[in-house]
Formats: sequence, C-alpha cells, structure tokens
Amino acid sequence: MTPERDDGSGAAASGERPLIAAAFDALPAQVAVVDSEGVIRTTNRAWREFGAANDLGGGVDMVGENYLSVCDASDDETATEAAAGIRSVIDGERSSFSLEYPCHSPDERRWFLMRAIALPEYDDPHALVMHVDITDRKEAELRVEANNETLSTVANVLSHDLRNPLNVAMARAELLGETPGDADAVAEHAASIGGSLERMNDIVDDALVLARGSDAADTEHVDLGTVARAAWTNVETGSATLDVLDEVALVADASLLAQLFENLFRNAVEHAGDGRISVGATLDGFFVADDGPGVAPADREQVFDAGYSTNGAGGNTGMGLAIVRKIADVHGWSVRLTDAQTPTDGATRGARFEVAGVELDR
Repeated sequence: MTPERDDGSGAAASGERPLIAAAFDALPAQVAVVDSEGVIRTTNRAWREFGAANDLGGGVDMVGENYLSVCDASDDETATEAAAGIRSVIDGERSSFSLEYPCHSPDERRWFLMRAIALPEYDDPHALVMHVDITDRKEAELRVEANNETLSTVANVLSHDLRNPLNVAMARAELLGETPGDADAVAEHAASIGGSLERMNDIVDDALVLARGSDAADTEHVDLGTVARAAWTNVETGSATLDVLDEVALVADASLLAQLFENLFRNAVEHAGDGRISVGATLDGFFVADDGPGVAPADREQVFDAGYSTNGAGGNTGMGLAIVRKIADVHGWSVRLTDAQTPTDGATRGARFEVAGVELDR
C-alpha cells in the first residue's frame, strides 16, 4: 500500500497513483505509514535500503510488522520514548511528535530526527513516521560545543591560575619600592618578580596545551618532590607546611604537573588553613593530603565541577579543582577525593586527592 490522495469519492485518481508512489519513494528520509495498532502498512525506498544496509533482519520493508511492539521490546529509553510519541499522535493527543536520537554504526557516528505526523486522510487513525539523517548538523553542533569548551578552558585557566604569580609579583614590586637602597633586598625582590613573570608565561602556554589535549603535552621524567616544592613557592601558603614523603620520578608535563600541585595546594590552604600538607607516592600515582576538616562524601565528586565551591564567600571561583581534573585528563590520569589519614593516631580526617594511572619510575 502506498499513500494516496483522496479525490473526494474515497478513491485516489488513478492517474495520480504512480506519481504519488514515485514521490513517496524519492523522499530521502526513511518513511513508513503505520495504522492505529502500530502495524507498518507501507515503507519507501530509503526505509528499505536502510534496512538492507544495516542488516536489520526479517523483511527489509518491515511491512506487516508492528513498529510499536519493536520499540517496546527494546531496552533503549529512546525507543520507548519514540513509541510513546507515536501513540500520542495515533490517539489524536497531538498532531506531530519529534525526537532526536543517536544511531551509531560500527563504522560511523550517526544521528537521526524521528517525526511522527497524523494522517487525517485515512478513515482510521494512521501516522506517517519518518527518520531524517541529521548527522551533518549534529557534527557541526558538536564542533561548536568543543570550540566553546576550548575557549572556556583557556579563559578559566588564565583568569584563575595567573592570579597567584601576579599577586606575588605585585607584592614584590611594592616591597622593591620600599627598599631602594638595600642591594640584597632589591636583588631578591627582582628575582622573585622575574620568576613570577616566567611562571605566568608558562601558565599561558599550559592553557593552550589544555585546550589542545594530550597530543600537545610535553611529557618527560620529572621528580615528584622537586616539582611539588617548586609549586609550593608559587602559592601563598601562610603558615602551612609541606611534607614530601616520597622521592620518586614520574612521566608528566612538568609545567602542567606544577599547575596541578599549585591548585591542590591553594585549595588545601583555603580549606584547611595553616596546617600540614603532604605529598607522597602510591602504587600507581601520587597524592596530596591535608589535615583540615575534609569534604563530605556527598560533595566529593561535585568539587571537580567548574564553578562549584564551598567557599564562594571567601572569593573562591570554583575553578581550581576543575583545572586539576583537566590536567589529569590531558595526561590520561584519573583523580579522586577521599579521606586523609593522619599517621599518628590513624583517625580519618582531612582531604586526600589521589591521582592514579601515572607512569612511575621507581
């Protein structure tokens, strides 16, 4: 059966039938007509060709099969949603229904738009169901989304991580103006300002690496303790102390690793205050722990979300730990937050960030 236009007497004009059939088959979308029970009454060429190309089994035209039953039998939530939408059209609850869904094959990523449209020309309720390939549009949307994420990453890193070396440089510049006659002090302040400017330059480069992903990371064998101690000097730590518990080499981008430590140290100082912060090795990575109040289990995954902060009133932007996770991702590492355990009494408290999947050189 092919859709026909009623001429008013209940039958389609015979001369129009071949034209309607040809137009139906020429549609690039995959189109089927289903009756009130969801049984497929007819399909077009695109539908049949898709069935044959994707080895759907049974008759490629699916005529006589109950389309709604096929959807109901699927474990896919999209199929269930599609069946409900088609039924709402057949039952007259709405004139049309649309649903976008992925339909990836082993060889390619694909997305489709399913539309169900009521066919009032039939005496009994019928619906036209068509699937339109929207892969090109979806790929374009994903590219735009990826570009926006890249811009957001660069902006977040620059706005967040440049603040610390900038604050250090400004403070040293102020001290430099207060001690113009002290040659040793001038040299010390000038060296600190130069180091801060170099760190700012590195952070700009790191932002571009984070935007490009793992292909841009310049990994090498670096010493965990050396990088951690250098990062500590770039953070305003007050009276907090750093303990490096293990000396071990690992494969990482040294500058990005320093940035990871800087953000973890800054986070620890903001939340744990003037306590003890420790860095050590694990079987497949390293950790940064503090002896502060810790983080509630319910909040431990959220802390890595961009913009999430438990200290917003204190000026925390909520970007530091999001950057930590991004740096871990670029290296192919994972990072999680758990409890820290003090070595003296074994009591569980504080926050411990564990980075795993690291190539260690023991």
